[in-house]
Amino acid sequence: MIVYLNISIQNQNKYFVGFIVLNKKFENKSFSILLYNIIMKTNETLKEMHPKINSLLGEIDAVIKEDSKKIKKEFLNNLSDVRINLLKEICDGENLNFQEIKNKYLTDKEIKNIIDISDTKEVINEPLLDTVLINGKTYFFENKDKGIIFDSKSKPVGIFKNGVHTLTS
Repeated sequence: MIVYLNISIQNQNKYFVGFIVLNKKFENKSFSILLYNIIMKTNETLKEMHPKINSLLGEIDAVIKEDSKKIKKEFLNNLSDVRINLLKEICDGENLNFQEIKNKYLTDKEIKNIIDISDTKEVINEPLLDTVLINGKTYFFENKDKGIIFDSKSKPVGIFKNGVHTLTS
């Protein structure tokens, strides 16, 4: 009968590995004592490592729980946004009153997250800077006293002062 035994021990950052082939007739007492000592050292090493392993597993578990809470919260927010958008699209497509439908199908928390179109300010699309043509080039300037003149790359190139455009570069 042949027995294979693979032993790995960590002792002071050194690894000992043994691979042993035994014959049934081999009965050496000193060898069995050596084998017993190796197994006991392995057991002691594992006992020493046990608190460290538990500590690491506890830290990993805490990180996983925290990340899963964040993922769940993000998922619920995304789901809420999708439900709101779906209700808005249905109301627009079927000519239904969104104000009535939202109270029926959405939770109070979802209703608080809805941005009402009437609450948003209307965007006025008017130019912020005036334009002027100097020496065949178009420049943009702030129409105020000591306003800055910009080139087409938004770099300041002059000053608008007392109604006069003065280029500095």
